[in-house]
Amino acid sequence: MTTFFISCWFANSLKKYAVFDWSIEQKWMSILLPCLIGYNNPLFPMMFLVNSWIPGLVDAFAQATFLCALLLFWLCIYHGLRQNERKFLTFYLPKVFLIAMLWFPAIILSTWEKVNELEDPTYNHEVDTSNYYVVQSFFYIFSVVYVVYLGLLILRAYTELRSMPFFDLRLKFLTLLMLIVLTISLVITFLRFGVGFLEDNFVARLSTHYTSSAQFMAFYGLLNFYLYTMAYVYSPGNSSSHEFGITKDNPAFSMINDSDEDVIYGSDEESRRPLNRSRNDDDSD
Repeated sequence: MTTFFISCWFANSLKKYAVFDWSIEQKWMSILLPCLIGYNNPLFPMMFLVNSWIPGLVDAFAQATFLCALLLFWLCIYHGLRQNERKFLTFYLPKVFLIAMLWFPAIILSTWEKVNELEDPTYNHEVDTSNYYVVQSFFYIFSVVYVVYLGLLILRAYTELRSMPFFDLRLKFLTLLMLIVLTISLVITFLRFGVGFLEDNFVARLSTHYTSSAQFMAFYGLLNFYLYTMAYVYSPGNSSSHEFGITKDNPAFSMINDSDEDVIYGSDEESRRPLNRSRNDDDSD
């Protein structure tokens, strides 16, 4: 219910602006907040009321979708801050393909054993090792590719934007929150599973078992408060910044704790150019 109310509040705060004027962070928040509602599993009581595997499948689908959307958000945000021209084929499609290669194995790993156990109570994934390890290896390979790709995007973003006003602030805020979420998640995972967190039954145990209510609240509360914090920061303030025609990806519009200085981005044609121009385009003095 809290996530639903925050989603409505965030959408209401942006309704007076045209979608074209939303920053990339605000566009992604309008996607992540509804996905967060599904991640919180509002259909959880149906697992007790309905004798079916469908509620569990819907929960696994919603969780995998939200987590993959969050991973896609990190890729797009670190690349999008350096690139104003974001075409689907060149900007989004490679990232969507990479995340899809993580989404499909995650769905299979989280539902495979459940569905087979309902059809055959004696089923054990350790017997079906050939197919299971293929999917698991596929997931780990693309996870490594994702980590390397994200690391390169973060490195390039800090290299090219660290000296630019406002953009440096956006980078620091994004990175700080992301590091907090990843650090706490890794610590909780290590405390829960120890050195066996890469065992073959890791996915099945992760989605079904918690040793205490603190672990349950830590996993769900961490991502919820992470999204709540970003929704608060990226919600537009009460200033009249929407009266100007330079609000698209303007950090003064997307961050409420902005500076009072006016930043002139130039003409609309120039503002659409990529931020990382080649050296040949620079004026030679």
